[in-house]
Amino acid sequence: MAETDNPLKRLFSDFSTDFAIWLLGDQVASVRPTNIALLPSEDEIRADEIFDVTLTDGRILNLHIDFQGIRSHRPMPWRVLDYISRIAETYRRDVCSVVIYVGNGAGTNDKGRHQVKCSDGKVILSWRYRVIHLWKMKAEKLLKLNRPALLALIGQTQVDNPQKVLPQVVKRLRAVADDEMRGQLFTALLALMTDQEMINMIESMIARDNLLLDTPYIRRWRNEGFKEGREDGRQEGFKEGAVMTRRRTLLEVLASRFELPLPVYQEIEERVSTLNNEKKLKTLLTTAVQSEDLTAFKNVMDNL
Repeated sequence: MAETDNPLKRLFSDFSTDFAIWLLGDQVASVRPTNIALLPSEDEIRADEIFDVTLTDGRILNLHIDFQGIRSHRPMPWRVLDYISRIAETYRRDVCSVVIYVGNGAGTNDKGRHQVKCSDGKVILSWRYRVIHLWKMKAEKLLKLNRPALLALIGQTQVDNPQKVLPQVVKRLRAVADDEMRGQLFTALLALMTDQEMINMIESMIARDNLLLDTPYIRRWRNEGFKEGREDGRQEGFKEGAVMTRRRTLLEVLASRFELPLPVYQEIEERVSTLNNEKKLKTLLTTAVQSEDLTAFKNVMDNL
């Protein structure tokens, strides 16, 4: 699940408190990342996300989160057993482990409860973890949780009625007061969205509602494109605003997924700024979401 792994990890890291409350309940008081290698050795492993969580009663535990797509080089139950035992030995405290399956069919048969028996049939080892099949979840369930950070996951859930759901998502994210946080959430929403039609719908709402993310690129879009279309009422200006919105979305997704060094970002931004063909921009946006690495994306961009 290379196309979603990095955006998911970044989203959970940036908004760890919201996700910890979702997974553990309202007893969460504070969350601190502690994502270090477990027991460094020749067989060193690194879990996706590990957090120190302080509960309202003063207890501290470790929350381990792992993201898994359809394919895994090692069966997930054994991976989690390894994680749990190493986390417990490293930190010597209570552990809660959660596996979040992404992509249709991922982890269908995993119930999160596993055991090993001896020859006499008695259980000698048992372990359990929480399983969330994100692809089975209805989008409305995330809406009901009323936590903006969770709305960025909508594109990985079942959206049966996008015409009804997506405007609600955009409205709630638009209400986020902090400019940087709002920009992060919209970037994550688009990076984790796999359906091109829904991506187009969100982009259209951003343009129509004058939803301006506070980044240098979007400020330039505001001044050169969308503003011109609204003030002058010219269809040409509005279309240019939509094109610039798509350029901005593309750059935001790339920056979110691949953590681009500034020179590389500037190089891509310069090339994207010359693209006016909406079809090519749509192709690049889809490629940015699905590419395993930056090289794969650049290969497509070079051949457009």
